[in-house]
Amino acid sequence: MANFILGFHCHQPIGNFDSVFKSLHEKSYSPLIKVLTKFHVKFCFHASGALFEWWGKNDPEFIRLIADGVESGEIELIGGGYYEPILAMIPQKDRITQLEMMNKTLKRFFGKYPGGAWITERIWQPDIIKDLKEAGLNFAFLDDFQFFQAGVSENTVDNIFRTEYNGEYLDVFPIHERLRYKLPFAEPGESLNEILYLNGRHSNISVMFDDGEKMGGWPDTYEWVYGRDGKKGWLEDFINLANSAAGFSRINFILPSDILKTESVRIPVYLPISSYREMGEWTLPPEKRRSYESIKARNSNAPLSGGIWHNFLTRYPEANLLHKRMVNLSYKMNCAAKTNGGYPEEALNELLKSQANDAYWHGVFGGIYLPHLRRAVHKAFITAYRLYMDGLGKGSEKDYYDFDMDGEKEIFFYGNCWLAVYKPSAGSFIALDYAGKDLFHSLGDVFCLHSEYDILKLKENAFKVTADNGNTDNGNPRPKDGGNNAEIPPETIHRDVKYPSDLSEKDLKIYPDLLPAFEILFNEKRISFKNEVVKEDPDKKSVFLETSGFLKEDSEPAAFNGVEALADLKIKIGEALEFSVNYKPQACGNLNIIFRFAFPAGDGPASNIDIGGDVKGLNSYIEKEFCAGADNFIYLTDSFWGGKVILKERTECDYLKKYGMLIKPITTISLSESGYERIFQGVELKYNFNLTPEGGFSSIIILDIEKISV
Repeated sequence: MANFILGFHCHQPIGNFDSVFKSLHEKSYSPLIKVLTKFHVKFCFHASGALFEWWGKNDPEFIRLIADGVESGEIELIGGGYYEPILAMIPQKDRITQLEMMNKTLKRFFGKYPGGAWITERIWQPDIIKDLKEAGLNFAFLDDFQFFQAGVSENTVDNIFRTEYNGEYLDVFPIHERLRYKLPFAEPGESLNEILYLNGRHSNISVMFDDGEKMGGWPDTYEWVYGRDGKKGWLEDFINLANSAAGFSRINFILPSDILKTESVRIPVYLPISSYREMGEWTLPPEKRRSYESIKARNSNAPLSGGIWHNFLTRYPEANLLHKRMVNLSYKMNCAAKTNGGYPEEALNELLKSQANDAYWHGVFGGIYLPHLRRAVHKAFITAYRLYMDGLGKGSEKDYYDFDMDGEKEIFFYGNCWLAVYKPSAGSFIALDYAGKDLFHSLGDVFCLHSEYDILKLKENAFKVTADNGNTDNGNPRPKDGGNNAEIPPETIHRDVKYPSDLSEKDLKIYPDLLPAFEILFNEKRISFKNEVVKEDPDKKSVFLETSGFLKEDSEPAAFNGVEALADLKIKIGEALEFSVNYKPQACGNLNIIFRFAFPAGDGPASNIDIGGDVKGLNSYIEKEFCAGADNFIYLTDSFWGGKVILKERTECDYLKKYGMLIKPITTISLSESGYERIFQGVELKYNFNLTPEGGFSSIIILDIEKISV
């Protein structure tokens, strides 16, 4: 008898559009559960908290359908982190809270606590065993690839395994990778053969636990899975063949809790810090990925390992910054909970929302490149911080710690209206969040294109990516002539790679670091700052930062001695932000003062730029001349957000009568299941001053936020 555990994991991240929830519910979640329950198929079911909340509001009948299956013993509920965090990336206290929140939700909806756990993205770290057990979860599912990395043979992977950490034990089921790829994409008979046989012999236990979205929600899958024009789809054919064909009578659909009761044998295993195969590949930098792919092509059966999930925190400095701020706030709230002050319960819930995994990494489905996903976790973090501070009755605070482990302590500010992170050596804000007037938003959350394997392949395949795309078919650039050695371009899940029709080289510019929300450049190089002084005013409603900037000598790039100060920077953080730059030129050069902002409405019709009554969209390139000695205003309005950014700037310089302002959109290119997509990330505003050693220069810029009626 081949025991078969069938499971589906359904998840939508916080911040995803309601239309996406609705579409996937109609195309995948609802028809999937209806077909499985109609034919009384035994299966496991896991969904994230955000989905249960949506179903509870929008389709309570769907909840009742699942409840009936649970009561009849045909559906086994699987627990996990409520907001789908990577358990290995969050503090232990929060792990347990996330797991128990899901337990309570399942008990409330279905009257039962789960016995097992879905490990988000199957990202395994041995120390989470203790937290799973504390939450009453006794088994979990991981990919067979993770077992192969531990030395388990392909001939013995069809068993129940038991692992241990510090005396705590957990049973683990291997999910069969080959089966994941066949269901539902192979013919039903081929899929059932994969369940029944392992390397030519009858399998003991086969496990298929994968995304519910692929059952109708992925491109071109709905009609395949559920049929059209009165014809049955793959899923019904699969079930009918499993139930009726004599050749598959040995397949026994079974729930994990039942097999754990009947099977007494466990095979001991110690699994490395790992995830499923593809995730490890995505974590690798492009050049390492190239080497990995080359070796994998020659050794397809070897348990080759990519990186671990935490490598995303070194690949994406934006993810690392958000992660470290989240962890630091969790630590603060944990300390506050032990004192009489405490904090509002809602603050904890918002902190847990900010741990939703999707905005911290990038695979084939967008992830960190999608502004609306980042915006949701940022807003949750800002809200949590504001509630925490209000609960303690604190108006402002500052911290110093080296979040990026580069040896320099960054300065973390919190005030009544702003949360900001200042990097002293660069004289720049690397995070700029607004937390006033009920307009919580990460204004500085502007993402740039980082080094990606898919972008590397796009460049190496010698596609014509100029603005003139005359040599194209259906908007897809053809390879240039002579590209006989070019590799096959990356494939999406439906094997049709699409490109923006106007894709050009400028779209493929790679940035190794994050783009600061504020910075100062001289001749396109950052001025180095040091000797910062931070002061608070008596009422603690404002923080003042003063620092001096230097240009490093080319011959001694790390030296400051003997180089005269070139710029003094003063920043006042209060209700508004006030930037004061005084510059003493030592040579001719170009000084840029740069702001970068993200807006919830993106480049849609709800947002615009207004300079002197000239109103344009955020996706416009705008060049203006301003006059020295006058007050110059720029307004950036987002009616979707409900806020308006006001920049008031005044520059004093004896010899500089006019100077330039450039505003341009910031976009990225990333590969998703639909092909290469251009994504609007924000706008860059650059004040451009051509300076000479003839005299002094000073500029004051005030950044304020105004609430608008919508």
